[in-house]
Amino acid sequence: MVDAPATSRGFTLIELLVTLAVVAILVTVAIPNYRMFVLNSRMSTQANDFMTAIGLARSEAIKRATGVSLCKSANGTSCTTGGSWAQGWIVFTDGGTVGTFDGTDAVIQVRGALEGATTLTGSAGVADFIAYRATGYGTVVGTLTLCPPSPAAVEGRDIQISNTGRARVQRPPAVACA
Repeated sequence: MVDAPATSRGFTLIELLVTLAVVAILVTVAIPNYRMFVLNSRMSTQANDFMTAIGLARSEAIKRATGVSLCKSANGTSCTTGGSWAQGWIVFTDGGTVGTFDGTDAVIQVRGALEGATTLTGSAGVADFIAYRATGYGTVVGTLTLCPPSPAAVEGRDIQISNTGRARVQRPPAVACA
């Protein structure tokens, strides 16, 4: 009797090299696309975070029947006129001077700095603060532009605030990010 040859288990060298070549091709195509996906997601998330803060300020103004403002804040405890909105912001009841956090105001929400070296700058009307009356109508009109780090690999976003206080996101922004 002749014994049957033993079957070998495993991969041949050629099969292994073909598999590695296919994986290498997929990785070189996928990594740049994944980076774009992450940057686009970051832009959307940050625009949505700011839109949420605007919506909160507007709804709290109506709910509390008093003025509520949103201002740039580097420390989370006071408003600032320097820097951009990317350093963070606070939403607060605004019973005194519009757009100024003073002793009679209460903080509703604090948001820290944006991640990923993105910029968020406001036009003249919304350069430092956004305020809402008890009716929900805004006191300012303007556009904030959210841009990715330079060089801009993905589109930025414009956040436009109308005279009724309604905010919306426009993509791409009116002025291209650098």
